[in-house]
Amino acid sequence: MTNLKLSSKMHLFIIITSVLVAAGIAVGLVFNFVFGGYFNFGSEYASYNSVVVDYAYIDYGSEDAVREICDKAFDAAGVKYYSTENGETGEGGEFIFKFAKSVNTESIQKAVGVIHSEITKGDVNSLSHAYFHNVKTKMGGAPALKFGAIALASAIAFQFLYFVIRYRLTMAFAALLANVHNLAIYVSLLAITRVPFGSSAIAFGALTVLTTMIGCCLLFDRMRKNLKEESFAKRGVGEQVDICAGESILNVSVLSVFIAASALIMFVFLSISALSVAVVMTPVFLAVLSAVASIYGTAFFTPSVYARFKTIGDNYKAAHGKKSKKA
Repeated sequence: MTNLKLSSKMHLFIIITSVLVAAGIAVGLVFNFVFGGYFNFGSEYASYNSVVVDYAYIDYGSEDAVREICDKAFDAAGVKYYSTENGETGEGGEFIFKFAKSVNTESIQKAVGVIHSEITKGDVNSLSHAYFHNVKTKMGGAPALKFGAIALASAIAFQFLYFVIRYRLTMAFAALLANVHNLAIYVSLLAITRVPFGSSAIAFGALTVLTTMIGCCLLFDRMRKNLKEESFAKRGVGEQVDICAGESILNVSVLSVFIAASALIMFVFLSISALSVAVVMTPVFLAVLSAVASIYGTAFFTPSVYARFKTIGDNYKAAHGKKSKKA
């Protein structure tokens, strides 16, 4: 793997990264303006239309009768809901039907009118009602996204300080860049591939950063260990980085795949009860995107950039040392 000479490929990897990020932004913006979403928001975060049906027990003794009326009205209007919720209220029960934004609004409202007429039976004093709602989800208020961002920022800041103390300042900057870079690649791949965005996407984004942190530890531990050998220390910066990258690339790849696979197994078991292929397959695609971003960013991009950081750091030390001697 040292034959790749990653230390001399920095410009190539910067071009690849720039193309991926630019493509992600372009695709995301196109979908944002044309279809109303930068990402392909899943049912968890997507805006939707809903129909709320409140019914009184005095009118209907069971929820089955109301459910039958609703289903017939929706079928007659040619609309289908993707989820439903039901529960009890103080005077009876309530159904909430959710429809994708792509479903014709006029058809839904037509069905609502039929349902309302059926459950009220023309009685203006009836306690039963049917309503249409337009729900627009705001991602900025999503707790998972907000607290996930805070946790990631705190972890990255802690890692930077840890790397400054344990390793070197140049390694800390390289690891910091790796975290931001890999997360940007993951987000760009999400926008390009249109994998449904939900809490699982946020979780795999956090796992991408976690994997990057551990992968950087593997890479720079190898570098620090090798630098203790006099023969290795005498080599050029590029050769040093190439050797360490070659020795750690397998470990980084196995680590990325293992963490992604472990998370995938957990998510699949949690979502398998949904009996939906889309729900079960989403974590599979997210795990692949996370592993790809981690392996590419940590095993290839980071060593090439670190070689430049280390060269700058060594040149600064050499220049600073000469000035001190002259003084």
